[in-house]
Amino acid sequence: MQYFVTGATGFIGSRMVAKLLEREGATVYVLVRPHRLARLNVLRARWGTGADRVIPVLGDLLQPGLGVSAADLDLLRGRVDHLFHLAAVYDLKASAQALQAANVDGTRHAVELAHEIGARHFHLVSSIAAAGLYEGTFREDMFEEARHLEHPYFRTKHDSEAIVRKQCRQPWRIYRPGIVVGDSRTGEIDKIDGPYYLFKSIQKLRRLLPQWMPFIGIQGGRLNLVPVDFVVAAIDHIAHQEGLDGGCFHLTDPHPHRVGEIVDLFSRAGHAPELSLRINSRMFGFIPEPLRQVLWGVTQLRRVGEQLMKSSGLPPGLLQFVDYPTRFDCSQAQRALEGSGIEVPPLEDYAWKLWDYWERNLDPDLFVERNLRRAVEGKVVLITGGGAGIGKATALKIAAAGASLIVIDRDEAPLRELEQEIRQAGGRIATYRCDLTDFSQVDATIASLLAQHGGVDILINNAGRSIRRAIEHSYDRFHDYQRTMQLNYFAAVRLTLGLLPQMRTRKGGQVIAISSLGVLASAPRFSAYVASKAALEAFSRCAAAEFAGDGIAFTIVNFPLVRTAMTAPTRFYQQAEMLTPAEAADIVVRAILERPDRITTPLGHFAELMNTLAPKITRMVMSAGYRMFPESAAAMGRKEADSGSHVTTGQIAFAQLTRGFHF
Repeated sequence: MQYFVTGATGFIGSRMVAKLLEREGATVYVLVRPHRLARLNVLRARWGTGADRVIPVLGDLLQPGLGVSAADLDLLRGRVDHLFHLAAVYDLKASAQALQAANVDGTRHAVELAHEIGARHFHLVSSIAAAGLYEGTFREDMFEEARHLEHPYFRTKHDSEAIVRKQCRQPWRIYRPGIVVGDSRTGEIDKIDGPYYLFKSIQKLRRLLPQWMPFIGIQGGRLNLVPVDFVVAAIDHIAHQEGLDGGCFHLTDPHPHRVGEIVDLFSRAGHAPELSLRINSRMFGFIPEPLRQVLWGVTQLRRVGEQLMKSSGLPPGLLQFVDYPTRFDCSQAQRALEGSGIEVPPLEDYAWKLWDYWERNLDPDLFVERNLRRAVEGKVVLITGGGAGIGKATALKIAAAGASLIVIDRDEAPLRELEQEIRQAGGRIATYRCDLTDFSQVDATIASLLAQHGGVDILINNAGRSIRRAIEHSYDRFHDYQRTMQLNYFAAVRLTLGLLPQMRTRKGGQVIAISSLGVLASAPRFSAYVASKAALEAFSRCAAAEFAGDGIAFTIVNFPLVRTAMTAPTRFYQQAEMLTPAEAADIVVRAILERPDRITTPLGHFAELMNTLAPKITRMVMSAGYRMFPESAAAMGRKEADSGSHVTTGQIAFAQLTRGFHF
């Protein structure tokens, strides 16, 4: 047998070639663009010993007759038993023009080639998208009945089938796979698409909430997911059966899952909270469609919706498929596969493999260094308090990513040390010695920054002061509140106000406020510190609303305890679990990459939620912690050893339960 395959370097196509090579003596001609020859050579290693029977044919999907040369046409004429056309754009986010060119024009060009070389059979790998949003069960013999083809992906898959049905002179067969996911045996897939768009949101939910936390979601319609190994095996088997020409075959799951069930399966695989309650979104059907269109037409509401989609990593328009209305009858395909042992495995059996492969190979967090370079290379990034601790660890990462780094610190020695370290590593850094509590120095530094660097793209307000002292021991220490507010709030705001006009002129920028989990938990003994950080958070939230239209993001980072010089005076903290400065810097990097409104730990979000839903219980827990842990010797003005160095079993247990909290 001799075969011709388009899309052979793609996800499904490369596996189709491997499957065909299993047939004894099979020769496979593959259409490949010149710049994809390197990819073809990589695939040869995967195809193994049969790879020498793969013959590349240079061409282009977008050219008439696939752009195959006259010499290659002579080579192919009369030789090809089966032409498999898999090349297409499978992407809901692709433009209408790209989809039309690849899916419709490309299919027409493939049919032209089949005519030219006299292929004995033509096979089109289409999609269930060809049915549009048909209400009810769509059978394999249905085509003209497709409805709601407004989305360009649906329309172009439908139109490509029409070309084969009406113009192809060769005996043809059409295959409509469901939503193709990774290999059910290995989880392998090559890109984020379909249900994979949900994975990052599920992962974020895992970071926000413990797995046991009840969660509410949408039930949704039934989505038909099928693994790539089933699709390839089914096409190969049906293509070689006699008497099936002119047929269409749904390669779908006879027992599809609803959206909520799919989310639960992947949430379970990712150890994230599952949906304890699923709401049928059709209950909102009482809102008239004209009213919904009017509401969506309001710019502000549309912008909020688009921002929610973007922050969740979901492509525009995806929500319209939550209530997917179509079921797919696959009787003809099942009859053709009867006795072959080829069937769709239950999603429950391999969902964890899909998740595991994604998290190990495709999770964007795996490419943080590359993505950070893309985000900051050539940009001016300013870090205050960058001579030590979180600031220094963050500075090292950002400088290594190619940013033009600026660091402000009040002490000369750590600045010189950091400057030497970064320059020896090939990074760019400028340092400014500045006491941020002295506003005349702040103003002079702002003037120098604007004159020498033209402004700042990313400002990280990291410099801070912490005081751990109970209010009852602060009656005569009002100055503690003044000096804490002076650095943590007023200095950060003054610096931000000085740099915002330039950001607004550039129509872009980010201001990151380094805050504390103590703000979310209302940590006792930290009234001065928490109040100053809460003030900075309030400023950031107000500014975020005012500057959203200027492309300027304001991000709050609520850290748990971090092992720095700030926590060193409290001896008890030496026994507590804390983040290292490097781990804290990784969170700041996330803030730069994702530009969210807030980043914190799951316990931080839980504390915030409990403060809202059960404030009395939260207060009782925090009060218990306050009574359990002693005041430090430093807070009491004593120089003797801190009594907190003697840790009880109860204190250790409580610290584990409230890991990262300030007490």
